[in-house]
Amino acid sequence: MATIYNKYEELLADVRRRAQDVTVLGNSVDGSPIVVARGGGDKTPGIFITAGSHSTEHAGVSAAVQLIDELDTEHQVYVIPTRDPVGHDGFAHALSLGLGERPSFDDFDQLDEILREAGQILFEDDDFLLALIGDYGYASARPETKGEVVEDGDIRFRAGPKRKNPQGYGYGRMKALHRDQPENLAPLLGRRVYQPPGQIGVDGTNLFDRAYTLIVSLEGEILHINRFHDTAWAPVEPRVTRQLLDQIRPGISFDLHESAGMDDRYWLSARTQPDPESQKWEEKAAMATIQAIADSGATLATEEDAPSKWFDMSPQAVFWLDASRRGEGFNLMDFCSRTYGLAFGTEMGMFGTFDGRVDMALTTVRSAVGVFEERYA
Repeated sequence: MATIYNKYEELLADVRRRAQDVTVLGNSVDGSPIVVARGGGDKTPGIFITAGSHSTEHAGVSAAVQLIDELDTEHQVYVIPTRDPVGHDGFAHALSLGLGERPSFDDFDQLDEILREAGQILFEDDDFLLALIGDYGYASARPETKGEVVEDGDIRFRAGPKRKNPQGYGYGRMKALHRDQPENLAPLLGRRVYQPPGQIGVDGTNLFDRAYTLIVSLEGEILHINRFHDTAWAPVEPRVTRQLLDQIRPGISFDLHESAGMDDRYWLSARTQPDPESQKWEEKAAMATIQAIADSGATLATEEDAPSKWFDMSPQAVFWLDASRRGEGFNLMDFCSRTYGLAFGTEMGMFGTFDGRVDMALTTVRSAVGVFEERYA
């Protein structure tokens, strides 16, 4: 049975138990260490695995920890199990950074009252509340919705009578404010904005168990920890990740994500490689992975599951991401693909079972690594 790590200290204890070595790369805004764990053998190029840039996607984090000592390979393995320790410890913990003490609340009514009493309200309507408390922004988007679909340009958030993806809705509202009312966001330039996931029935996440971290760039763009991989100014989490990658120069990289935009389906994101030989191996690893996922009995995504217009889907549910069409700069796998080698991201539907979601992440890495080892045999 896969492990749900309720607290970051529980995750760190398991990481230290499994790893050959653990190195602190830096510290997040609450002082929590951002760590990389060493596994595998001594052969190069190495394998890089990470998860948790969106802490609400906890199955990827659990799988990353498991792979530290369970990925059978002669190649060096480096794992950053989560890139957002603050979000991992939940919304009450994130809110304590602004309040100076850990608050207590059981529902969104109580949470919104805390934000109103303690914060400077930057925006509020029936569906969304945004406040500044201390050095941090806090957003509240409830699981209920009046509309069925929220769209903002190329971004589509699926909803319904009960909003499946409140954090995505809040992200969309922030982007709309940046576009239509940028003066409301001026106090948040260069700051983090934390939001509760509000995801009912998602094991490992639920209403308040994690915090979804957004970062407002110095230019006012609404981004998150899985950006800033090609910018001079960057938060500590992507900055120390880039520094590690420059040291280890992996031959294949994985970022284990999940999606609230589909029920229990799966798709793989791949990147066009800079040379024909690498592209051949990227395609071969992608096809091997999709075949293994299908053989496991999991349901593959369809083209309708694509969250935006910057993906092209092959018939095998491989979504080829073009960062130049998306904007927002490089995410981590864009950066790894352009700089180091093969690179893949997972998207497991968050409304499947937790064990099933973890198994899909494990299958992804093991299948693609099998092809990677063939390349360097």
